[in-house]
Amino acid sequence: MTYPPPGGGNPQYQLQPEPQQPSDPYSQGYNSTPPPGNYYQQPPPQQYTQPPSQPMMPPQVGVQPGYPSAPGSILPPPLPPAKQGGNLPVILGVVVALVVVLGVAAVLLIPGLVNGDDEDPQAGGGDETSESAEPSTEEASSEPATEPSEEETADAGGDDDFATWGTPVNSDEVAGGTPEAAAINYRIGSDTDDDDLMQAQVCASPSSAMQSDLDWELENTGYNFGFLLWSMSREVDGGVEVWVGWTMDDSAPSSTAEMEEGSGYTFTAIEEDGGWKLCDVTW
Repeated sequence: MTYPPPGGGNPQYQLQPEPQQPSDPYSQGYNSTPPPGNYYQQPPPQQYTQPPSQPMMPPQVGVQPGYPSAPGSILPPPLPPAKQGGNLPVILGVVVALVVVLGVAAVLLIPGLVNGDDEDPQAGGGDETSESAEPSTEEASSEPATEPSEEETADAGGDDDFATWGTPVNSDEVAGGTPEAAAINYRIGSDTDDDDLMQAQVCASPSSAMQSDLDWELENTGYNFGFLLWSMSREVDGGVEVWVGWTMDDSAPSSTAEMEEGSGYTFTAIEEDGGWKLCDVTW
């Protein structure tokens, strides 16, 4: 019979002593032996190495840098590259064609317009115009070129002809007791407000026109311009007419027009009480 070895039991089934738990579970590890070496020594820092740089890719044409251009993107598709000088031949071709068309049109139309104007009788050419111009020339030649003026008509003859008037005399050299003196004194009396001198030149029975002129001159103040007065007379139908007035240059009137330029009066004079009196007036 075999007996177990000393110590009892089969060593295979020999119980191992249980580890004893420390009284303070938090003190576990403080009683253990520190690992070899410096406990506080940190591993050396790893040196930073820059990753290899990637080659720069050129930006896509027509796409703004920094924005995606993949399918499904919200951005518009890339712009196609512009064609350099693609439209220049087309533009030159159009310009040359227009120049050729305009040149041909000018060559065809201008001669037709010029010839049409020359053949149009209403435009000044042709035989009809020359024939129609002849009667008008004859009609124009049959009529007088200009009408005679009033001076020419007066000089041609008649009672109003300037030649029928006598020699003009002025207020500085007029002789008393004449029709010219009566007319000049009447105008001097009206200009200087000499009523007695003016009334002395009027006949006893003046016409209504003469009386109206006398009353107006008596009521209104004269202008007294001091102009040199001219007067001349003539015989008309057994009576005597006398004109008195001033001229623009103080010279004697030499035409009917000069008589009408100034402030002229024409009186009808009669002999009364040994002198000449004024009985009627016209302006």
